[in-house]
Amino acid sequence: MSLRETTRSIIALVEEMSGFPVLVSEDPSLQTLAVVRMARGGASAHTISYKLSPGTQPDYLIACQCGFILRHFAPPPDQRFDLAAAKTGRDIVGRLLSDPGGPPSKLKLPPSARERLRDQLFDGLMLQLRSIPVGLRVDAWILDTYPDLAPLQRISVLQQLQENQAALGPDVRKIAPRKIYGASVAMNAAFAAFWTRAFDDLALSLPYRTAGYEKTGRELLKLFDESPTEPSHDRDLIDVWGNHLSLSSWYQWIPSTVGKPAAA
Repeated sequence: MSLRETTRSIIALVEEMSGFPVLVSEDPSLQTLAVVRMARGGASAHTISYKLSPGTQPDYLIACQCGFILRHFAPPPDQRFDLAAAKTGRDIVGRLLSDPGGPPSKLKLPPSARERLRDQLFDGLMLQLRSIPVGLRVDAWILDTYPDLAPLQRISVLQQLQENQAALGPDVRKIAPRKIYGASVAMNAAFAAFWTRAFDDLALSLPYRTAGYEKTGRELLKLFDESPTEPSHDRDLIDVWGNHLSLSSWYQWIPSTVGKPAAA
């Protein structure tokens, strides 16, 4: 794999700041464009996996995942936290799925399938809350600092926007309770609003305007704009979004185990 000098320099920065090597590999089986697993427990390295579309390069995807690592390690160790599920949130989703008037009830899902759906919806929503607002910080950093990655960034962003629009289809509405669906699509709308502004292309937000979620997406983007940009405030940014979406009780912050050995 031949990477750009820019990408190699970002990887070197991660290794210097975190004290761990970065391992990069392609994984065509990924359900998303890229994923990072930061070193924790017995892991001796950060691992970044990516999935490429034909004719594309991995540099932006790698740089983006490196950005998450850099932001995590920027604060002092005692100020690093991980977002963790709260039992309250999972229980709320379970109750929403048991609502007699809810979509899962109409589909007559058996208890085992309803439990799997509960975990899928809850975990997916928490992943969005953890990754989208901080991911926009990372993207703004790449836009400002590494213009040579801009063409690759645009390709990946447009692909992500296209994939996000799938959530607006009737199949997703059919299985997701309104509260979960609304929060998820609102975060996708905020992502679209950010890139609508960055690319000066109103068409990118049009699907969310049509679906009635553009306003909430712009509200989240406004909160993003008004929040301090330093990595030490990423937790606060997530909390601001979580509060706006009425998800504050669904998760908790715990001291991060990234970069620490496994407990004895």
